[in-house]
Amino acid sequence: MKVSITQIDTACMLIDINGFRIVTDPAFDEAGGAYQSGSGRILKKTGSPALHPKDLGHVDLVLLSHDQHKDNLDNSGREFLTMVPQIISTKEARERLGLATVTGIDEWEATSIDTNKVPGLSITGTPCMHGSDEELHQAAGHVLGFILEWDGQENGVLYISGDTVFFKGIEEIAERFTIDTAILHIGRAGFPAQIGDRYLTFTTDEAIHTARIMHVNKLIPTHQEGWEHFQENRARSKEQLLAAGLGDKLVWLTPGKPAALTI
Repeated sequence: MKVSITQIDTACMLIDINGFRIVTDPAFDEAGGAYQSGSGRILKKTGSPALHPKDLGHVDLVLLSHDQHKDNLDNSGREFLTMVPQIISTKEARERLGLATVTGIDEWEATSIDTNKVPGLSITGTPCMHGSDEELHQAAGHVLGFILEWDGQENGVLYISGDTVFFKGIEEIAERFTIDTAILHIGRAGFPAQIGDRYLTFTTDEAIHTARIMHVNKLIPTHQEGWEHFQENRARSKEQLLAAGLGDKLVWLTPGKPAALTI
């Protein structure tokens, strides 16, 4: 099965599986925007997408980890949703978005995708904890990760973490699935002036630990640049991942350039 992954912006990626095209967490706004979050914090966008919707051609499916934060679904991304025939997200997102094309799922719930291009394609929701303590997690709202399975996978499934920190749910994912490739949302998102040392997404150290307990063959970092609230930059994260001995597993994406994979 031919697979390629293209980094677009933040956690927005194009995943092409044998011609079946999936976009994750659509974000297509240009740099310079400032967005009010539900918690009262201001999200400031510092980067622009490597590709725009007009560059993508036909897209079959969107995997939306959550709809309530602009770094995972910005204004242009929300407009993009109206042009896609199928969206999988949380049940809360289905209600808020009000689009008939949205399928809402819960943790461990699987939905089959009808496509001749990828026989047996199935998407399963996985748990996330979007905050380093329960208070932050509850304030952030419901978030999902995703497992992608299809016929003929030889070495395991494709896992997309969604916005999460390391918690016991990550260990359960590792117990339930054999994971070949893990796309992890890192960057240690945080707002030191408001929440101190607490944080909202994987630190690089947590990503390293996750890759090890999942025994992944390939690790793809994403969600680490383009916004002011990322506390660990891309270059430093790469240094840490290489120092941890993960160089043979690391797939370091160049924005806008497809990386071919075997899964």
